[in-house]
Amino acid sequence: MSLELRNLDWVRRLEVPGVQAFGARMHELFMDLKRGFNAIEQQGNLNAGGHPTAPPPLQGMTVQPHEHGFDVSIQHEGEFYRGVRYYVAYADNPHFSGARTFPMHDSRNAVLPLGSRTLYFQAHAAYPWSGPTAAVFHGGSVPVAVTGGTGTPVSLLPSEGCGTSKPGEPPAGPGVAAYRSANGAPPVRSAR
Repeated sequence: MSLELRNLDWVRRLEVPGVQAFGARMHELFMDLKRGFNAIEQQGNLNAGGHPTAPPPLQGMTVQPHEHGFDVSIQHEGEFYRGVRYYVAYADNPHFSGARTFPMHDSRNAVLPLGSRTLYFQAHAAYPWSGPTAAVFHGGSVPVAVTGGTGTPVSLLPSEGCGTSKPGEPPAGPGVAAYRSANGAPPVRSAR
């Protein structure tokens, strides 16, 4: 969402006796401020029109046993800005009462060293200043338990990427690009 400045045409037409091109210069000043503010808004994933909206929904998550616990992979194919963070919650029941949350930060893959236990998993994403996406569960709409800690080395799940990178791309923390989109344009932010 871009910062909108009202009355710019009126400012451009302002005249002050003895001051050459006063209105045009004031208009230019406000436009420079607007461009700078909009750049800060995009780089910081902020929203001048209100509270930042959550990232687009996650497509799913996969959990498999790992020799030390659980290998987690979050699928997120939407268009989103740098700074998106991922979280996995796990519990010993499908209602997630008493759940614990593991922050995955920029990464969509993690090995959780939780040993040989049977657990249920859900994931969500959020920007640092937004609310979370709706949770997705391992197993789909109905959580399915996974027993981890096989003690036997297993192959890791495919990389889902990190930050704004795409699955299989090299890790880059929050991402090299300020946003990820299908058409090269910044994702549309909705005002709240």
